[in-house]
Amino acid sequence: MVPSTGMGRCRCIITLVSLAAAALAAAGAPGCASGRAADAAKEPIAATAVTAGVAAASPAPSSGPGAPSELAAWGARRLAAQLVFCSVPASRPLAGRRFARMGVGGIVILGGGARGSIGRDLATILKPAPGGVKPFIASDEEGGQVQRLRYVIYPLPSARVMGRWSVSRNRATARDYGARLRKLHVSVVFGPVADLDVPGRYMSSLDRCFSSRPEAVGSRVVAWVTGMRRSRVLTTVKHWPGHGWAADTHTGVARVPSLSVLRRRDMVPFEQAFAAGVPLVMVGHLRSKGLTGDRTPASLSRNAMRYLRSRVGDETVIVTDSLSMAATTTALGIKTPAAAVRALCAGADLALFASGDPAAVIDAVTAAIRSGRLPRAQAEASALRVLELKRKAGLAPAPH
Repeated sequence: MVPSTGMGRCRCIITLVSLAAAALAAAGAPGCASGRAADAAKEPIAATAVTAGVAAASPAPSSGPGAPSELAAWGARRLAAQLVFCSVPASRPLAGRRFARMGVGGIVILGGGARGSIGRDLATILKPAPGGVKPFIASDEEGGQVQRLRYVIYPLPSARVMGRWSVSRNRATARDYGARLRKLHVSVVFGPVADLDVPGRYMSSLDRCFSSRPEAVGSRVVAWVTGMRRSRVLTTVKHWPGHGWAADTHTGVARVPSLSVLRRRDMVPFEQAFAAGVPLVMVGHLRSKGLTGDRTPASLSRNAMRYLRSRVGDETVIVTDSLSMAATTTALGIKTPAAAVRALCAGADLALFASGDPAAVIDAVTAAIRSGRLPRAQAEASALRVLELKRKAGLAPAPH
């Protein structure tokens, strides 16, 4: 919760910043708002989104193991690549070797058809790491219909079924499954799902939610976060700010209740995950009154990212849902590289996409850094969060 003291002063500061950004955009000056003055004007500043101590984009730490000077020698392209999360087919994971050589931040396994040799293939992907910094290898392992490695490890029941299990059984299952993932060189799971079950809605139709009760969802989410942690697998709570009410973002625009409603119910499981130290959070392409604008999904919204950063602190890595979904590309009339730049400018640390050319996305992000549209300090802050998490997972060397 954000204290009310000093809120009037915050609103004044935010208004001045917004006016300045609009003026720069109108003048053609580079910046995250460039080319988006109309959208920015429609995007409200949520009063609860900012506290006096939280900046719009969290600055890079000034000291400690991840000091800004660590990345001073990195070129813009190397820095840009570290903020990109691309995909490979589960049936052809070795396609990821080229992406690893590019220095991408992560590679997610998608689709079915994974074979028993996938662990050996993923180990091969991790070898050509520029500067010894390896990519995250991620997989959707929710259980039920969304489980990429079900036939390599073992099938998990759906979240709806596991929601009826005890917390201890969920934690034990997460620990066991995490240990098997780790042996396959999977370092990140895109899960658990913290969305509430809303009967008749998209997520509910696929049995992807633990429960309709916030506390029940939160306890199972925390069980999976802590269980996986014991097996040294990083979890990603999703799809913030809560996908339960929304339509399918793969096919079009998705709206959820207002921020005031989300805070009372849908955000509760996420807050429990944040308190438990979940290392990553995935932001959905969801529009919410008071949190995002009428046309801006949370994944591209500076206001939403600012609010989220104020909740998770400076170390948690923020990753987008796939930016190649129709809720971003078709709905906004942009291509994946442009969506990636907008997401990173808004405050995401990792731009995820399920389809598209990683080189084109890296090109776009590199250009944004060089032009100043994505400030170098902001890009370094994101890359440092990613690097610190990789060090904890044994995927990056200690700083010099």
